Amino acid sequence: MPKILDSWKRPIEQPKVYHSGYEQQLELQLNKTQDATPEEFDNWYKEELEWWGEKQLLIVAIAAVIQLTVFGLMLTSFYLIGIMADKV
Repeated sequence: MPKILDSWKRPIEQPKVYHSGYEQQLELQLNKTQDATPEEFDNWYKEELEWWGEKQLLIVAIAAVIQLTVFGLMLTSFYLIGIMADKV
């Protein structure tokens, strides 16, 4: 085992690490699910999914406008920097 030194060149003792084979990731307990009843599904659809579905187009449109605005500002700044660089 190589000798490890700290900032002042003093040896540091490393604890021994014991491995008992390959490390394994813990398994997720996803196999203990139950199907939703039609009433639970309808409730979930009305309370959670339907609202997002109605607002989805508006959210995407706002994001697209913001993205195009920022792109236009970037091109404008490139153009203005180019004009200023020609004057120097």
